[in-house]
Parts: sequence; structure tokens; C-alpha cells
Amino acid sequence: MKGLAVQEVQEPTKATETITKIVGSKYYTHVLPRLEDVYRWLCEGMTEYSIADELGICHNSLIEYKKEYSEIIEVYTRARTQRNSLVMNSMFSKANGVKEPINKVKVLNNGDIIEYTEETYIPPDVNAADLYLRNNSDDYKSAKADTGGLTLIQNNIHLPQLQEQLKQIDDQLKLLDAIETTYIEAE
Repeated sequence: MKGLAVQEVQEPTKATETITKIVGSKYYTHVLPRLEDVYRWLCEGMTEYSIADELGICHNSLIEYKKEYSEIIEVYTRARTQRNSLVMNSMFSKANGVKEPINKVKVLNNGDIIEYTEETYIPPDVNAADLYLRNNSDDYKSAKADTGGLTLIQNNIHLPQLQEQLKQIDDQLKLLDAIETTYIEAE
């Protein structure tokens, strides 16, 4: 802060406290009025370099402002919490499996084109479930066991669930065979 004059300025705040303002600092002109924009940009995943560029300040200044001003620290904290919630919700969905609509196009024998939406089941991801539970449950013991310098990964296989999936696959194969047989007989 060499060469910058310091003057005390009385500004209305929540506690009507005296704020020491650095004359020549862009915080009050470039950053403070745009804190909600900074929050939105952080939630969208913009980098600090991009945010500084949008604000018209250099990256090092943004780093210094984060050390000095509680308002911007609070914005970063809120944005981090929001991003973490989004990631945890996505991880939770992936850990449980989801049905996703997929748009498809089919060309009929007569040349007509049909557009339709089909729901596809995406099975649970064991790694997502493990990571989610490790970070959200005090009682959960991870399947990843530390064995000295080695990491042992155990798969938790649930036989009834696998049998149900095998039955579903078998039913789909029978349906495809029936469709193929009907198509061959029709020719």
C-alpha cells in the first residue's frame, strides 16, 4: 500500500461504524457495487482471473480484497456453500440411480421420421454412493480400507439386486428375440 493516502470516511453501515477507506482503491468503485454479480459468477464456476477481469481489476487486487474486506469473504463463503450443495445433490442422484429422458429419432420403413422421448435408467454408481456417504455420515465405514501403503477396494455385491437386474436383462433379450422373429416371419 505504498503511495496511497489513507483517510477515514464515515459511511452508513449496519453498525454505522467508521470505515478506513484507501483512496485510490478500486474496491469501493469496482467491487463493492457488484458483489451480487461476483456471487453469481462464482456459482457459475468462473475463475478468479475471469472475475477480476469482469470487475476491471487485476487478480492480485482481488486476492488482497479477499483478505481485507468481510463483504467479499461472505460472498465467497455463500457461493462455496451453494456450489457444494449442487455437487452433493448431483452426487446423491448419481449414487441412487436416475431415470433420464433421452430424445430419439426413428426412421420407419415407409420413410417417415418419428421423434420420441424414451426414459432410460442409469444405475447407481457405487463410487458416488461411497463418496457421498463418507462425507455425510458419521456411522458409515467406507469399503475402501487402508492397508498400510496399499489401498484395498472391496465391492459390496448385493445378490438380490443383481438377480433382479439379470432378470430385467433376460426379459429385454426375450423381447428383442420375439421382435426379431416376428420381423423375419413377416418378410
